[in-house]
Amino acid sequence: MSIENRESFFQRLYPFFSPKILRDIELAYILAKSAHRSQTRKELDDRGEPVRYFEHVRRATLIGIDLAQIVRPDTVIASILHDGIEDTRDLRPEMIEHVFGADVCGIVKVLSKDPKEGYLDRFYVCTDWRPYFVKACDRLDNLRSLAGSPFEFRRKQVAETRDKYFRLFDRMVTLTPDEYRDGVRRLREQIITTTADVPLD
Repeated sequence: MSIENRESFFQRLYPFFSPKILRDIELAYILAKSAHRSQTRKELDDRGEPVRYFEHVRRATLIGIDLAQIVRPDTVIASILHDGIEDTRDLRPEMIEHVFGADVCGIVKVLSKDPKEGYLDRFYVCTDWRPYFVKACDRLDNLRSLAGSPFEFRRKQVAETRDKYFRLFDRMVTLTPDEYRDGVRRLREQIITTTADVPLD
């Protein structure tokens, strides 16, 4: 995986947005990085150290930008914040709505396993394509980072993707407006390919 940092992240976004929107995205970036600051992933870096959780958040957001080529303020900000409600104490729905508006807050709430019971069925009822899109970016990054994980964890992630998430990503394609459909199709196909390529022996 390529090494990313704040500068390279914002270099991608600079041509697309006004200074005000870039400030909003930067604020989301700062808030998410702070909220996830004490968290690490199951994956290890090149030195054998646990990867900072925020690296996943940034990579998932870049998948939407680079692979799907969907560059919108709402999806970029929601992707940066996508695990904030579920996995941190600092990013609450009230805060996200106050700073970024009800629209972004709604996307992040759909993505949050809060409550965990009935999460996927509740998600499937959603008719907004954007939570599906952010979830697909999240899932693809999770699949891409499985190489150094224990066998049982890899097996669980692959099975969960096939058995529970493929139907969400099929629905994503159906719900997405025509102007973004090529991007989400590309994303869905990459998830299918990556799931098949995860080593399970």
